[in-house]
Amino acid sequence: MDRTSFHLPFTEQHVPKWPCPKCGVGHLALVPKTLVHKETPESLREHEHEAWEPDWIRYVFSCVFECTNADCKEVVACCGEGRVDFFEYEDEEHGWAQSSDDRFTPKYFNPPLVLMDIPKNCPPEAAAHLTESFALFFADPGAALNCTRAAVEAVLTNLGIKRFVLSNGKRRPVNLHQRIQLLPPKYDDLKEMLLAVKWLGNAGSHDGDKPNAGDVRTTYDLLEHALSEIYEAKGKKLKAIAKKVNKKKGPLK
Repeated sequence: MDRTSFHLPFTEQHVPKWPCPKCGVGHLALVPKTLVHKETPESLREHEHEAWEPDWIRYVFSCVFECTNADCKEVVACCGEGRVDFFEYEDEEHGWAQSSDDRFTPKYFNPPLVLMDIPKNCPPEAAAHLTESFALFFADPGAALNCTRAAVEAVLTNLGIKRFVLSNGKRRPVNLHQRIQLLPPKYDDLKEMLLAVKWLGNAGSHDGDKPNAGDVRTTYDLLEHALSEIYEAKGKKLKAIAKKVNKKKGPLK
């Protein structure tokens, strides 16, 4: 999935092509007169600073989007932060001129946007964790990563990887790293990817360098491929087709 548009701000005149979270066919369009923004108290106090400039202004906002697909028309609530952004442009009459736009950065969507492709056969528990991750993506990348880690746990459980072992008569949990290593040989190519998701997920809850949206997007890329291979076996299907073409040395009839 192309996630380029998901980190872009929007203006009242222009909204990036965010896919509808329900139908996936239409895009979200701003419903007229639903965008409301208000300058924050801290931003208002900064007006008194001698060096104050209009681009110091900060807002909070809320609005409603609607799917452009006439057969869907899903409505999506959104809230977040805004700012005044100045830019220069060439005016044919007066030369270079300056203008400004109110730009808004979403923090929450309800229902959340779908930020990666989830196979139809993906277990509901894993899909639920991923949906929770999507809901947190814009506001809290660390928490979003924690949810992807939980999704991997759910996938492993679905694949029959044990969660507990008996040791000295006591039931002890098997950690995620060990569970990934317990995957059967047919998943060897995916172990590195799932381990990477685990490490990124750990970063979401541990002290140290805080993960950012780019880390979450990387995690979605890794998981999207892994889930596709586990539940759709696209790679195996393509290899089988290639083998048939090579054997026939020409087009398949």
